[in-house]
Amino acid sequence: MMRKSKAVCMMSLAVLCAAMVMACPATAQEFKYPTAEEIQKMEAAMPAEAVVKPAQPRRLLVINRCEGFKHSSVPFWDKVLQIMGDKTGAFSVVISDDLNMLKADTLAQFDAVCFNNTTGLKLSPETTPELCKGLMDFVKGGKGIIGIHAATDNFYDWPEAMEMMGGKFTGHPWTSNGTWAFKIDQPDHPLMAPFGGKGFKISDEIYRTDPPLYSRDKALVLMSLDWSDPATRNARGVREGDEDTGISWIKTWGKGRVFYCSLGHNHPLTWTPPVLEHYLRGIQFALGDLKVDTTPKPAAGSTKGSEMDQLLEKVKAYEFGDSREALTTLSEKIRQAYGKTEELKSIEKGLLGVLKSDAKYAGKQYVCRELSIIGTEQSVPVLAPMLTDEKLSDMARYALERIPGEAADKALLEAVSKAEGKAKIGAINSLGERGCRSAASEVGKLATASDPLLAGAAISALGKIGGADAAAVLTKVKDSAPDKLKMVAYDACLKCADQMAAEGDKAGALKMYRELNKAGVPQLVRTAALRGMLNAAGSGNR
Repeated sequence: MMRKSKAVCMMSLAVLCAAMVMACPATAQEFKYPTAEEIQKMEAAMPAEAVVKPAQPRRLLVINRCEGFKHSSVPFWDKVLQIMGDKTGAFSVVISDDLNMLKADTLAQFDAVCFNNTTGLKLSPETTPELCKGLMDFVKGGKGIIGIHAATDNFYDWPEAMEMMGGKFTGHPWTSNGTWAFKIDQPDHPLMAPFGGKGFKISDEIYRTDPPLYSRDKALVLMSLDWSDPATRNARGVREGDEDTGISWIKTWGKGRVFYCSLGHNHPLTWTPPVLEHYLRGIQFALGDLKVDTTPKPAAGSTKGSEMDQLLEKVKAYEFGDSREALTTLSEKIRQAYGKTEELKSIEKGLLGVLKSDAKYAGKQYVCRELSIIGTEQSVPVLAPMLTDEKLSDMARYALERIPGEAADKALLEAVSKAEGKAKIGAINSLGERGCRSAASEVGKLATASDPLLAGAAISALGKIGGADAAAVLTKVKDSAPDKLKMVAYDACLKCADQMAAEGDKAGALKMYRELNKAGVPQLVRTAALRGMLNAAGSGNR
């Protein structure tokens, strides 16, 4: 009987231990747990050792309770944290879904608490005072707290805890099936070493970070969404204010330490080496072993201050081979200003001041690259005179090609008549890239120029410009063009016809295709024209 009782007790203890590592108890069966192959990937991707040797044996409590949405990645992070602790020796792990673990006497056994994709935790000073006091005293007293992805989807009845975490879930325009761009805000910070100072793209679900809980005045933001990436800034549901969306940050809280990272919805993140090393470094910081600076670096506010003036002066003096620190800092300030119209206008004005100065060539080239991203019509009067300068025309065109509006079209068209040589050809190419219909007539006059480079540029541009005017010129030119420009003319005609068909001018497109499907025309061109005819003829039946 004694043996049987002992066996029963052991079985009960095993069941209890198993319950502690189950994520979201009511629906544990809904989870897909990592396969043996996925676990092998985790182990292979994990750093081989701790970033710093622990000052003493460290214990990490992982809470995985879900009272709201249940992320399928919970058991994946449970497992990868176990592997991280075992392989690196940085800490040991206890995993639980029991919020009673947050009582002061239990927490005393641990060095940090990690909230693994927890959601909707019903903790409040009114209903769960002992648990709230236990956790808050734990952190403020000098211990650590770590948040993985959904850890900011909690504490809705406990404002102090939300303030501690530095964020609150208000949506995720950047969904898990998309690929988004990330920039490194603190490239020299020890926690960011795994990324080598370079931004990256990855597929994951990203939470919006609304102020005032999220603030660069309150936490050191290590990385954030890269607003220069079109897919990222144009994600469905993006709204004003989303241009500064934090991904990872650290802060001090009392005598304690907070580390949060938004990455962690999609399973493959648990076998992505830089992400795992970033988490290892963040956890060792929270545990108290990795000593790092947590001083917040507020977002760039007004650009009128001396710091901006100093940066612009350094840009003026910049030459190829010099340190790019000032350029990198200025680019970061520009990215932080995305979506803030007035601030960007002020920055644009400062950049234009560099172009109007005696700045070095390399500095002006840098400015034109930035203007290609943020430039507006206020940049056109400064860039336009540069178009006729053969040395500066390429950088000016690079910016103007991407600045929307008729003013840029007009500046490039005027440069065609004023510029010479390569600068003239460059302006023609830019009008083609912009598809400037109003330039078709003037560009068309150059399609028969005696200079084959000039004529070729004009013919090629007409194909990109498209429309009836361009088509009329190209139809004549294709027969009279010299042999060395025949294929250029045929290619331009095909592009023009394709564009007309796409725009619904079926009759005009078919007319051009028929002209290209005649005897004497190279077979390759005739085949493309025939394909175009068939597509155009059948497009009305779809």
